[in-house]
Amino acid sequence: MLRKIFSLAVVAVLAFSLTGCRQAPAGIPPLTLQHAQQLQATDPDGAVKEYQAIEAHFANSNPELAAQALIALAQYTSSPTGYASPALLHIIDTTHMTQAEKQALDTRTQNGLTTAQQALLTLKQHLSSTQIAQAPATLALQQQIDSELDRQYSTTITYRIIDALVALTGRMPAFSYWFALLMIAIFIKLVTFPTMLKTYKSQREMAKIQPILKDIQTRYKDNPQEQWKKTQEAYKEYGVNPFASCLPTLLQLPIFWFMFALIRVYQLHFQHGTFLWINSSLAKQFPGYIGANLGAYDLPILVLYALSMMLTMKLMPISDPQMAQQQRTTSYMMTIFIMYYFYIEQWASAFLVYYLFQNLLSAAQQYYYIYLPNRRNQLVSANGVITLTSSPAAALPSPGTAQGKDTARPNQPPRPRPKRKKR
Repeated sequence: MLRKIFSLAVVAVLAFSLTGCRQAPAGIPPLTLQHAQQLQATDPDGAVKEYQAIEAHFANSNPELAAQALIALAQYTSSPTGYASPALLHIIDTTHMTQAEKQALDTRTQNGLTTAQQALLTLKQHLSSTQIAQAPATLALQQQIDSELDRQYSTTITYRIIDALVALTGRMPAFSYWFALLMIAIFIKLVTFPTMLKTYKSQREMAKIQPILKDIQTRYKDNPQEQWKKTQEAYKEYGVNPFASCLPTLLQLPIFWFMFALIRVYQLHFQHGTFLWINSSLAKQFPGYIGANLGAYDLPILVLYALSMMLTMKLMPISDPQMAQQQRTTSYMMTIFIMYYFYIEQWASAFLVYYLFQNLLSAAQQYYYIYLPNRRNQLVSANGVITLTSSPAAALPSPGTAQGKDTARPNQPPRPRPKRKKR
């Protein structure tokens, strides 16, 4: 249960940090293109906010005006004499810039190109029926921005990693790109395997002591403080850490950002890659649902990703039988939330292909290291093949009974041995 709540919180933080909960920028009245153009020379960031505010305000009532705001924003932020003009950064001599000035100009240029790319993506996703979105000049501007960003990204380590993996198999459109994502998923699983192995071991131990925890809850249901105390004693005696599953969830956060950055910087080249049904021929038959390439959004891969996520949650052991229904409900809600988020944002299918591989590998690990051992223990307990001795923490006296009296009850499941402490 703790893992589900913690995972949901992590996803909520990611959604907030990436989208700002999709709050429209406040802008500066009177929200006109003319006023935004006037701000370009004196307040670049104010001009950007006003263009964004115009698009958000008129997206439904006046789509053509909203589209004009987006194309004007893209043109302004991608122009070397516009948003990234040296004069706006108070750089007088561009031929003899200091290291700090050069870095500031490069950062400004890249931020401007990223803003322009996002503006054109919004135009394509939400205002594709407008005349401006379908104009040849818009397509030419997008190609120019993508090429310039690709040139700048080509010097980064994330770009070089994915490019080397794609080149390793000959840059074949139907194989090299998705296979590179699979290799990255396998590598990350190998790196995190020692940590995950400890987590799986802790989860198996947690499943074993469920009868003891349930017995404690029954005996001390009217005394929450004593119940909590005895539960902690049982955790300590059997060497179980109830928070062990939180560490892998924390590890997923930097991995998520790494993969987001990796696919983002290589998104232009992912447009050359395909995966099973993700290709141009099917995309023409089902526009808006099937992606033309791995750089485009694809609905079926999103559904498969959601199903794979539910599978990994299904293989997780129930930490508390009384909370089983609540855990299942939380898993479904979390899956629906993530699916809705990716549907709204329409990220590149390459990102979801990677996480589909990641979830399938995780499911295989959980099946082998958690589900099968727990299943064997259940079969052994049911057949009575092995009888484990009760622990002192498990043999807790019921309220109202004499201390030291045998409190074992018939038909009680066998209890595991506590771990011996190292001397």
